[in-house]
Amino acid sequence: MTPPRTAALTLYRHAPTDSNGAGVYMGSRDLPPMESGLGAAAAAAPRDGAEHFTRFYCSPLRRAARTAEVMFPGAAIEPDPRLAERSLGQWEGMAHADVRERHPEAFLPSGHLDPRFTPPGGEDLTAFLARTTDFLAQMDRLDRDERVVAVSHNGWIRSALHLAGSFPVEEIFAASVPFAVPVLIPLGHFAARADHPLGSRP
Repeated sequence: MTPPRTAALTLYRHAPTDSNGAGVYMGSRDLPPMESGLGAAAAAAPRDGAEHFTRFYCSPLRRAARTAEVMFPGAAIEPDPRLAERSLGQWEGMAHADVRERHPEAFLPSGHLDPRFTPPGGEDLTAFLARTTDFLAQMDRLDRDERVVAVSHNGWIRSALHLAGSFPVEEIFAASVPFAVPVLIPLGHFAARADHPLGSRP
């Protein structure tokens, strides 16, 4: 018999880094969060977070792992590579304005970055959505009594929202996820379709 599924996954974006404020693409670069940002994340954490949730996950990148540690002190947090931010290849470390100037074809008429464009040496969107869906499908299969929280990245969380049907693929970069603010991803259908078609809404 298939076990009852968890109702939702709670996601948090990591505390900000210096690169966030500088308007630089980070992608898979392993940068630490700012201490001031960690303080804000700790203050924003639910009071009983380490007791309320039953499973804790984070991206293995330092900015997410350290944020998870300060938000849920004492919890057994499991780093999961599927939660890592999408690799942006040669764009990592480049200013947003420089990328726009050199690669205008990577941007939509709205001015937002087109997530379907693969940066030179970067991770293909299909592969990125596949590993995102794989993690969500695993969460989908957990018992309903499980209360799961994960700390990840802006692009990952926005992609998860897209996969949950919140908006089309073109809008993944139309907005940013606030730092250390809970985002709920409804579960219940990812396990049945681990292979999500690119660019279509569930």
